[in-house]
Amino acid sequence: MMRNYYYLVAGLPELLMDQERKDFSVNALKEEVKDNVHPSDYKLVEFLHLPYDNENFLNQLLKRGLEFSDMGNIEKPIFDELDDNFAELPTYMQDFYYQHTGKPKSPEIEADEPEVDKDDSFAIEKHPEVLFQEKFFDLAISNKNQFINQWFLFIRDFNNILAALNCRRLGADSAKHLVGNYPLIEILTKSQAADFGLKREIDYLDKLVQISEIQDVIERERKLDLLKWDMATELTTWDYFNINFILAFFVKAGIIHRWLKLDAKTGEELFKRLFDDLKTSYNLSDSLHS
Repeated sequence: MMRNYYYLVAGLPELLMDQERKDFSVNALKEEVKDNVHPSDYKLVEFLHLPYDNENFLNQLLKRGLEFSDMGNIEKPIFDELDDNFAELPTYMQDFYYQHTGKPKSPEIEADEPEVDKDDSFAIEKHPEVLFQEKFFDLAISNKNQFINQWFLFIRDFNNILAALNCRRLGADSAKHLVGNYPLIEILTKSQAADFGLKREIDYLDKLVQISEIQDVIERERKLDLLKWDMATELTTWDYFNINFILAFFVKAGIIHRWLKLDAKTGEELFKRLFDDLKTSYNLSDSLHS
């Protein structure tokens, strides 16, 4: 049975108000939540933030030269000396490190690994980032927590559809840019229909197609993030005080963090929306349980 955190969830609007009086910090919110939830539930919060660690890992391994993100769970010095510290990384990162660098694994590691049948039937030469994301999404989608599982299923499909739309517009081959090998991938690479014939299966598809056609980059990104925001809300329709509600809260906090850096006005609007959403959710839950 899922734990409820009545006091913590009721206090989230006040935590946001404290944040409003200083620089907005998702990490400060994470520390507050860490002190008030069960350790196994906080591990889910950390899992939700692994995509930031993924970006830092790829940034270092592929020598992208991008700014380090402090939104993940792994400290910068680990990535700065990746060759010396890769054993401290999650297993899926270690696996990709060996795969990408070609460095031999120690006999102890190889002995502990199960044998895997190699299937070359889907031998498309994909970009390294795509191969890495496939490892991560396989892990995320197998997670037993309902929100984590459904959120990353959504994000994988969302990103694949968006990539397919962009490739179609640019006249590029989408196969090497799509993450995974599952039925949706075949449809996205072969269908000539404007909506890939997926309108009935994916209820947000029309919106995503329309958003992808917006020329203004900032407006397009804003609407893409609002679509993600709405999905986080939808996935927690009947969650009020449990860890799923808190995970959706962090999805939205991450979006706000991004926009406060990109466009302060949009960030402030989203901040207010999150505050109002929290108050509304709490009041609705209170009335349902009274």
